[in-house]
Amino acid sequence: MSTTHVVSADGTRLAVETLGEGAPLVLTPGALQDRASMRLLAQALADRATVHLWDRRGRGDSGGAPDPARDPLGPDGDALVATEVADLAAVCAYAGGTPAHYGHSAGAVLVVEAALRGVPAARIVAHEPPWRRDDESPGPRCALADATMTALRAGSTDGAAAAFLEGFPAAAPAPVERLRVTPFWPRTAALAVALPHDVALICRDPLPIDRLAGLAAPLLAVDGGASPAWMAATVGALAAAVPGARRRTLPGQGHVVAPTVLAPVLAEFLAR
Repeated sequence: MSTTHVVSADGTRLAVETLGEGAPLVLTPGALQDRASMRLLAQALADRATVHLWDRRGRGDSGGAPDPARDPLGPDGDALVATEVADLAAVCAYAGGTPAHYGHSAGAVLVVEAALRGVPAARIVAHEPPWRRDDESPGPRCALADATMTALRAGSTDGAAAAFLEGFPAAAPAPVERLRVTPFWPRTAALAVALPHDVALICRDPLPIDRLAGLAAPLLAVDGGASPAWMAATVGALAAAVPGARRRTLPGQGHVVAPTVLAPVLAEFLAR
């Protein structure tokens, strides 16, 4: 296992951890996660791929925390997304060749968006990307964004993490009031400084049906059988929009899946 820093287009240093042997595979975490959240999955796949897990900007050992004064639902949102697309491009350049990708939650939105903008992708596993569908009201997403950004602008990462998870309860393994008394909460709250990027990814635009028709990389859309119905509908709509895409529902699983369950699914798809 080795850890290095790659430099994104704007000079931001991004931490990348690499292990294993084989074709390159990049793991991209979701909101309130860093590369440590992906480490067990990376270890489970290291016998069949060279796995690169990275800290998205503003998290872990990466720089570039966004200014909370920016508005992720306004014009600033385009720049926030474009910046992270450039970050993923830098990670792919370090990985070499045309890597496969696994993205979880908001990280799955980022991976698919990056591929649509030309970032190299041999294959993509998109795990419960929480896009809003066109038939869903934007109201709840706007409320999530407003509560999260209000807390960040007040200097409360604790409040921002709580607001995000309360507005997106599928992402939380337990109610927020229970999570706040666990030893893991301070680390979760510390990662909240990067939430403007996640807000821009999941709260601004609905599932881009027309653009997805042009996605060239083979796609596996994954959801959990215990996840909310709206998530299953979104993953189904994603799979239907991408020509030749496959869908896999993991029985009894929610938004966060144990590596022992997830790794064989990824390995099977990546080996095709």
